[in-house]
Amino acid sequence: MTICRKRASSCLSNLSLQNLTDSHTNLQFNPDLAPRSKGTDSGVRALIKRRFQGAALRKSNTQINVIGNNGGRLHDSRESLSIPVSAVESLDLSSDQTTVIRPVHSSILGEKYCFEVINSEHNHCFGCSSAAERDRWIENLRRAAQPNKDNCERTENSLSVWVNEAKDLPPKRRYYCELHLDNTLFARTTSRAVEKSTNRSSTATDGGAAASGGALGGAGSSSGGGCQLFWGEFFELDNLPPVSQLTLHLFRDDEPKKKRHSKDDSSLYPLGSVAISLADIRGRAFQEKWYQIVPYKLPGSGGTKDQLGSQAFLRVKARFQNLKVLPIERYKEFAEFVTMNYEVMCVNLEPLLPVREKEELAGALVHVLQSIGKAKEFLITLGSREVQRCGEKEALIFRENTLATKAIDEYMKLVGQKYLIDTLGDFITRLYASTESCEVDPRKCTASDLQNNQRHLREGCEDVAKRITEMNESFPVELNEIFSSWMEECEGRGRVEIGQRLISASLFLRFLCPAILSPSLFGLTQPYPDPPTLRALTLTAKVIQNLANFTLFGEKEEYMLFMNDFLQQHWENMRGFLQRVSNPDSELAMSRFDGYVDLPLRLAVLHGLLVDIISPMEQETIDKLHPLPSILNQITDSLGPNAPRITVRRTEQSKPDYVPPRGLAEYSPLHNSVQQLTTEPGSKRKRVMRTQSVPDRVKPHKRTPKRQLLTIKTKRTSAKLAAVPWYKDINNRESYQIKTEQEEINILEKHEQELLELRTGVDQVTERELEMAKRLEDFIVQSQDQNAMLEAKVQELQNMLAMRDEQLASAMFRLGVIEEEREEDERKLNVAMAAAERMNVLEKQFADLLKDKCSGGNLTDGGQRNTQISDTDTCLLGNSQ
Repeated sequence: MTICRKRASSCLSNLSLQNLTDSHTNLQFNPDLAPRSKGTDSGVRALIKRRFQGAALRKSNTQINVIGNNGGRLHDSRESLSIPVSAVESLDLSSDQTTVIRPVHSSILGEKYCFEVINSEHNHCFGCSSAAERDRWIENLRRAAQPNKDNCERTENSLSVWVNEAKDLPPKRRYYCELHLDNTLFARTTSRAVEKSTNRSSTATDGGAAASGGALGGAGSSSGGGCQLFWGEFFELDNLPPVSQLTLHLFRDDEPKKKRHSKDDSSLYPLGSVAISLADIRGRAFQEKWYQIVPYKLPGSGGTKDQLGSQAFLRVKARFQNLKVLPIERYKEFAEFVTMNYEVMCVNLEPLLPVREKEELAGALVHVLQSIGKAKEFLITLGSREVQRCGEKEALIFRENTLATKAIDEYMKLVGQKYLIDTLGDFITRLYASTESCEVDPRKCTASDLQNNQRHLREGCEDVAKRITEMNESFPVELNEIFSSWMEECEGRGRVEIGQRLISASLFLRFLCPAILSPSLFGLTQPYPDPPTLRALTLTAKVIQNLANFTLFGEKEEYMLFMNDFLQQHWENMRGFLQRVSNPDSELAMSRFDGYVDLPLRLAVLHGLLVDIISPMEQETIDKLHPLPSILNQITDSLGPNAPRITVRRTEQSKPDYVPPRGLAEYSPLHNSVQQLTTEPGSKRKRVMRTQSVPDRVKPHKRTPKRQLLTIKTKRTSAKLAAVPWYKDINNRESYQIKTEQEEINILEKHEQELLELRTGVDQVTERELEMAKRLEDFIVQSQDQNAMLEAKVQELQNMLAMRDEQLASAMFRLGVIEEEREEDERKLNVAMAAAERMNVLEKQFADLLKDKCSGGNLTDGGQRNTQISDTDTCLLGNSQ
């Protein structure tokens, strides 16, 4: 393999890889061709065995392989094999031009941070310890396969998919989806269990519901007996091969016991599928629709499976980007402009951008400047501007949607992923697997469980706080340098507390607490949490955020008051942590970002984003961004005639009139300064031999003296001087001067009149400003009065709400008492009805007895029977009572 030994060896020798697979078989999974194999295995191991057993039935191109020498039992062993550089270099990447090197999604192998090397002979899959390490490996191996990668034109395909939810599925089952690109498995969702849904989904009337071609048309009115299932999982697939269609297969995930004993092979096939053309979702914006799930037709059967309802739909939000990346030399001028003028560009564009475009622009700039080496300066500048913008409003620092907040968000995700995993990874994993409840609101849990739930929440917060304040080895050095620069600037302004708030807001409000609240968005886990886990994450994030803000819980959240002791106990540790991470002379052993950023790709992304942002703007705004639109158009010219361009208005500036130098009339404009070469006395001048480019000079018959020749030329050209615009005749000089003085006087009078008009306009504007200032003061006073009235009204409404809450609680209590009384009355009523029925039966028996005995008995016997009957009546009446 042709790897640059000096660079690749030093980079590859420090990496520890887990060689997951090494297969010599080209496999591809297509559920339309091979069924699922039954067995006792499930999860990733079952996936490996199914693909291995179905390999004989499938013939297709090389794709992700998960078969090794262990016969499909890959995950029985989890050993990490450290492969030396010689073993990696044994992969011959330069001989095969079809080599593909790309990441593997964690849902395929059950391992994070994997990548695969595919060529015509072998498939190799490796696992790394972090995303940065994986990206560095991929880049080094790609350069080994294509050393001149940056100087070549290429196309980068990427797909981002949100698999949100499904509706009208059979209830009380577990389901998962598999994502296929051109019949190749690339990812899968987690398995989710659902229950019977009585409330039909009303979200079917989505914005894209009216679209044709598989989108939901009127499914909101279905009345089937299905259910609703929520996944909420995000998949981002980069470095894709040329693909044209996304297919989502819906599977039912049965229990292993049912698989082992069931004779029904229908569970081995998908329930249905959704096919989405990538051309329909191409672009920068996400497209969200409800797609109808087409039921899968079983082989050899005439109909479809009856498990899937006729109104089953899947809600998907996706976008496909097909980006053309030019050689890096085409982006040279653009990269120089961004490097030198990023601050001016941000100042000009920020007021014109919505929140979504601010987020995209900040992310693109962070990646470009990180590759160039200017990301830290960029963030330091934005943080300083944020402090200056907020002024005395400390509470607004890093709490608004600005370029500064979005940029620091993206940068912390880029350089702090390993720190995030080391700090919160184990806690998130344990919390997802736990069944303990952390609900501490008395209105949402029973009194008997409240104390245990409080203990669970406190223990979880203790664990998180300890990990944050003591996990210093993985803290990024880049963030330490940025935070220390912010602190130095704030100390220079005499506002140290602003610096501490700036660091706390960026690190906790924008990074750690959002990661606790939504771990799936930060790469800590894939599935969306269930309601109890989500509640535990929310309460933990609240506590950690209050700890970083050094604030206690108040009356608005009375059920959290028991955590105030915990907050006060950990304030000193939090202050020490913030001081350590913002100290430029810190002796802590921190980590440095060792990932790779593809500069040509990121410049292409930034170019496309800026073109889309600037193109719809007004022409005056575009002119103010000069020369950026022209630089972007130069790159667009290389992308083809159909690429979008920015309209640039070309203003032709009039050339200034020629101003003759002083005393020009005294000299001839045709004066030739011919250098005279001195010759020695008595020597003859040799004739110079000319080259072919210069004609030979004809020797004159008679040599004219230099002074006489100059006089002749002056007389000969005097008639032609009048045609020169800047030449003025000496005889007409006086009239020209008089005319010039008169023009100057007229210009001065004109300027004086214009100045008078400007002064009048300034006076009018001043009067208007005074009037507006007075109106503004009146408006401020009126607004303050209205605010006071509104606050009083809000307080009154809050009091009324509290009173209504008390009344509601009292009514609920009374309702409970009434319900108990009703149940008791109902029980008594049932007893009475049973007694009445028994009474009717006995009366009927008594009447039959009288009828049988009345005709044949004597008087004595009749008297005795009457006595017995009287006793029987008395007994029955007693029982009925």
